[in-house]
Amino acid sequence: MKTEKPKNSEKNKTPFGWGYSWGVRTYRKYPKATAAERKALSDQIADNKDEAKNGKGRSRENAIGFMTGMRDAAIARKSRRRK
Repeated sequence: MKTEKPKNSEKNKTPFGWGYSWGVRTYRKYPKATAAERKALSDQIADNKDEAKNGKGRSRENAIGFMTGMRDAAIARKSRRRK
């Protein structure tokens, strides 16, 4: 689950694929962000979470991809720490 997965998802050119790679990039960006950037990223995460639950159509697919990318990036980070 390293960097191949976001690149492969983006090649699919589907809303889920774009959302997935966006979620991975957002997750990796968060620790290095300033306080203002973290607030913006947290708002973005909250918006996508709500959209994934209650949205419709392509925007929902994108939001689900975003949240899945965030989750997979977190799992990959945790698995690297355990080794």
